Amino acid sequence: MNLYINGSNRKQNCYQILSDLKQEEDILFSLADKSINYCLGCSSCINGLEKFCVIEDDMQELYHYMIEAEKIIIATPIYMNHITGILKNVIDRWNPYSSHEEILKGKTIYFITVGQMSEEENQEIAADIQRYFESIGEFMGFRTVFLRNFSSGDVETVDDVIKETPNYREIVDELKEKIYEEIV
Repeated sequence: MNLYINGSNRKQNCYQILSDLKQEEDILFSLADKSINYCLGCSSCINGLEKFCVIEDDMQELYHYMIEAEKIIIATPIYMNHITGILKNVIDRWNPYSSHEEILKGKTIYFITVGQMSEEENQEIAADIQRYFESIGEFMGFRTVFLRNFSSGDVETVDDVIKETPNYREIVDELKEKIYEEIV
């Protein structure tokens, strides 16, 4: 089972891409539907707590899926030249994995970005996001693979990744091959 995480506050472009990529047995976890609170910084998660976090919210469900998943695929819109705030909350809550590094160690986390500017204009921002995930991966022992940066067009006029991406279906098929056949 692979886990797909929609890092958007909406069910639109990132959700569409992940829906098109996932297979029947996979899980699509949309942050738009979940309540994920901020990390408290209490360090209970790394100081002998038997469960992952003292906060009882939808992150508990995500922890379970992350442990079970063979691969994790994250799609995030680019907000203010970075990932969304709600996805950052999720990553902050990965702190328990730092003390139980074997949980994510050896897994592959793929990521996709979607921005309003053209794919070329978003490249530098996507590269910064890639370095961000790579640094976390080095610390926690997982491998990161940047799959693609998409453009959704201007949010006020287009806001549709399928309309903005020539050969969208072919690109999705290529991404599926990379994910499911490990041709990276």
